[in-house]
Amino acid sequence: MSDSRSTRVLQRNALYRLAAIGAVILGLFLTLGAQGHFVAIWPMVISEGMDLSHGLLLMLPGVMLAGTAVLNLLLCKPLWQERAYALNVTLTGNLLTMSYLFYLMIRGVPNHPIGVFLALEMSFVLLLVVTRAGLIWPAVAEAPVEKGMQ
Repeated sequence: MSDSRSTRVLQRNALYRLAAIGAVILGLFLTLGAQGHFVAIWPMVISEGMDLSHGLLLMLPGVMLAGTAVLNLLLCKPLWQERAYALNVTLTGNLLTMSYLFYLMIRGVPNHPIGVFLALEMSFVLLLVVTRAGLIWPAVAEAPVEKGMQ
């Protein structure tokens, strides 16, 4: 009897786990960035000469960083568990933050480390995009075809 078949070795996609670890690391960096931003602008925001709308605009970058940090930290466990909703929500939130940081970079804000945070965001968004596109890492190995003699 001959039996010829190819069996796929079942593996999990390690990109989800890499994204979960990246979400934690990026969340920590974004938290530190938001904290640094709030420390830097807080004296200006609470000064008596500052109007409310200008104070809120000054707080916006810190709020974006802090919000994305919270989102990443909250969704790291579902990312580890390969949940599609977590990947989509994380990708959307980080894409929005990356776009805002890109806008600030083009606008030109002197003496701010926007480029560092933009590079971190772009790297993480790229990882999320390739995961969303279906890239599997490590590649799924196929067992060799067995050929039996009759």
